Amino acid sequence: MLHSRLSLPKSPSVINPGDAYRALLRVSNSDLTRLKEEHLGYWSTPSARFIPEKTKVFGRAFHQHLLEPETVGTVMAQFLPDMVDPTLPVDADALDPDQQKKLETLMQVIRQDGFCRRYLRQSERERIVLSTEPTTGVACKARLDMVYTSPKRRNALVIDLKTTSARTQAQFLESCYTYDYDRQAAFYLDSLRNADTGEWADTRQFRFVFIGIMKQKPHRLFAVDATSIPGFMDYGRKKYRFWLRKWQEEREQPQLISSAWPMSA
Repeated sequence: MLHSRLSLPKSPSVINPGDAYRALLRVSNSDLTRLKEEHLGYWSTPSARFIPEKTKVFGRAFHQHLLEPETVGTVMAQFLPDMVDPTLPVDADALDPDQQKKLETLMQVIRQDGFCRRYLRQSERERIVLSTEPTTGVACKARLDMVYTSPKRRNALVIDLKTTSARTQAQFLESCYTYDYDRQAAFYLDSLRNADTGEWADTRQFRFVFIGIMKQKPHRLFAVDATSIPGFMDYGRKKYRFWLRKWQEEREQPQLISSAWPMSA
């Protein structure tokens, strides 16, 4: 028996930017992943449900340090750690020394790469885009790692950063299929095309690039231009539209609404 996908959790008393995004009454690509898992079984595809918590914490820290450095701790905590009150509760997402060292190494590798350094400087980071999918009318949301729009808005480039266990370019490309990155890329680019604000209505060219960084030494960088792979985006678009229609079907069946299904990033 499937649970409801419509009820949302109550808003917390204090909302940070991530909470505000998750509270939006819209469907995200991650929501479609959870919908797929409930229909096909959690073992039918690699699922975040089975990723060790330590790995999830590291992934969150990776994105936060790279894309939202202003949210990482306080000035005192970063530069005067000995002055921090030891009686304060320990951050549940704090990294152990080995993880912290690895994180610093990955940050250095990415910032030394010319392509990454350029777009980290020129792009909007963690950009939230609200859109309406035209074939289903479903209100959607997406939070993009990096979006670069040319000065005259003729070109748009979306960059998504991934930590990866792949050791070769071929293995990283394979993971793009294994983990439904084709669906993500299509969902994100179409979010720009159909943005409720109309910001990219006159944009002529859209590109989507995945950047993967090896979690283990030698911490190589891999790049996959998703928009240059024949059929990649089209297949991803078919996937997300299929699951959006499935989401619509279940929304129209009130007898299935029996408990909360938190919609999130």
